[in-house]
Amino acid sequence: MFKSRTLWALVLGVVTSVLLFEAKMHLGYNPWETRILGVLAAPGTHLVTALDTSTTILAGWTRFWAGLAFACNLFIYAFFWYICIWIFGYRRHRQEPYDGENTLVPRG
Repeated sequence: MFKSRTLWALVLGVVTSVLLFEAKMHLGYNPWETRILGVLAAPGTHLVTALDTSTTILAGWTRFWAGLAFACNLFIYAFFWYICIWIFGYRRHRQEPYDGENTLVPRG
């Protein structure tokens, strides 16, 4: 269960999204912090900006759009962590390629 890349990617995606949300709520105004939080929240913000126009049915539903931005960031960060874990596992497996396989050649 703890070897599942998907599980760890989801856990790390949730942690990243919650930390981003808490940082947005509790950090004071600082130009660098505002810029960093803006970049980290950009994927969800771009999706909501593209979908929330004045002609849509859900034009005034700010809580829905905030939840959609959070869910989009969660999905993107979970995908990011999945790729990072996959790369780490691939590189680790390449260091010792015969650990997971049954070979006829004895280890020297």
